[in-house]
Amino acid sequence: MQLSIITDQIHNDLETALKIIQKEGYSYVEIHNVFNKSIEQCNEKEAYRIKELLDAYNMTCTNISSTIFFLCPLYEKDTVSLFNDSFYSIKGNLDIHLEHLVNACRIAKILDCPRIRLFPFRFPDNRKGPYGTDQDLNMIIENMKKAVEIAEEYNITLVIENCPYSHLPKGLMTVKIVEEVNSSHLKLLWDPANSYRAYKENVPDTYLNISLIDELKQIYPYIDHVHIKDYHYDPSFIKPFIHTPIYKGDIDFDILFNFLKSNNYDKALSLEPEVDFQDAIRCLQILKEKVQD
Repeated sequence: MQLSIITDQIHNDLETALKIIQKEGYSYVEIHNVFNKSIEQCNEKEAYRIKELLDAYNMTCTNISSTIFFLCPLYEKDTVSLFNDSFYSIKGNLDIHLEHLVNACRIAKILDCPRIRLFPFRFPDNRKGPYGTDQDLNMIIENMKKAVEIAEEYNITLVIENCPYSHLPKGLMTVKIVEEVNSSHLKLLWDPANSYRAYKENVPDTYLNISLIDELKQIYPYIDHVHIKDYHYDPSFIKPFIHTPIYKGDIDFDILFNFLKSNNYDKALSLEPEVDFQDAIRCLQILKEKVQD
């Protein structure tokens, strides 16, 4: 497995982050926030600067962690908003997001990066769930096919992430898009913690009681990238899902990692711990201890 981390989880300055990540014995990174914006907004000069820094610290970029289709309304009358001001994200309609995808593909080529993350569209502020209806799926599939046409031109793999803020928060929901589009250029980015903390009112009953290991077993053939973070559920809080360092929350990572090992998973296991910088460094250390034992 390629043990990796999103650089801004360690430090907002890319070079500072790379120094720390290298010191912890890692050689793979993923990039989202860089130069105070989301990576798909970078120009060519900035992309070459990123490549220069990656080479200087002997780092390989596993994934362009873009925000394409995140703040993109699925339907014309949908309104969407950002849940966290510190999460850099592009905005606009489908055409604007597709333009950014073209730029992300060019950046990926400069960085020798094989894949780009995108989302199954932010759920709307003005329309209640559950989401992932047949109509939603058909609309997402139609839009993903347009994205795949671009990816095919650049020979890039798109990885669609199950996200609790999207129409498809569970891995088993998101994989339906991959299955229907049926292209070698569209795979799944699985985030088990996102499946775990999905808003129940947004999820059809069919998906509510499936364990993470059962989900993994069903979707494994489609996975091309994995995000790792942890949550502890505490109903006494207004927002009951609390970010914790890995192995300090509710997710049984051992059973998931053992399955990946037994199936010779050889792509990235990439940390997105969403904790403070010091705890993120500890997550780097714990992941190495647990996966490379």
